[in-house]
Parts: sequence; C-alpha cells; structure tokens
Amino acid sequence: MDLNKVMLIGRITVDLEVKKIWESGNSVLNFVLATNRVYKTKDGAKVEEAEFHRCVVFGRLAEIMGEYLGKWRQVYVEWRLKSRQWEDQAGNRRHSTEIVVNEMTFCDNKWGKNNSNAKANNNDENNENEEDVPF
Repeated sequence: MDLNKVMLIGRITVDLEVKKIWESGNSVLNFVLATNRVYKTKDGAKVEEAEFHRCVVFGRLAEIMGEYLGKWRQVYVEWRLKSRQWEDQAGNRRHSTEIVVNEMTFCDNKWGKNNSNAKANNNDENNENEEDVPF
C-alpha cells in the first residue's frame, strides 16, 4: 500500500485571492505556506530556517479559506503532494511540486468572523479538476 500524505502547520505568506476556473466554474485558491525550523548548532548558535510550500485548494474549501484567512495567519493543512511538468513560453522545461489541500484547521484565534467553522474539508473529490487549474 502506498501513502501520499502531507501535514503542515505554517503561515500564509501572500494575500489570498480565490479564482474561478473558467470552464467548470469551480473555485481555486493558490498560496504559499511558510514553515520554520529552529535549531542550535554544535557551537550553540541558534539557526532558523524557513521552507516555503506551494499549496492549491479547490471548491468550497477554497472559498472558506479566502473568506476567513489572510496573509500571516497560521493554518494547519493536509492532504497530498502533486508534481507537474510543463514548458514555459520560452520553451524551457519547468517543474513544480505543490500540496493539494483537502483539510484545513485555523490555528490563530484572530482568524475570522465565526468561530464555529474552525475546521473544514473538501469531502467531495469532484471539487477538484486539476486539468483546469489556471497557472
């Protein structure tokens, strides 16, 4: 049995903008999530490293995140990795790996208007149509 599962807690690094996929009318949200790692070297110096993760969310969950979250808010996201390859306009081969988010939990207590929606997910697999992603 194989497993492709990612779980991250981090901060959103961009202003969120929900877009509609023209062909299907489905909502899509792309954002970058920053996670930090702090450790000490052998000589006792504190080092902080940041990793930046490309994320994509589809459907109702994209709309919820776009409405209630913003830049620098902390969030827990979960689901799977997806890799893509394409040629850019100059003919260069490009590669990207992103996290396709299907579960999300707000981690800040400043996150939004309605605390009863602190956790959300996309249970409907049909919300996602990766062939229509506009990027």
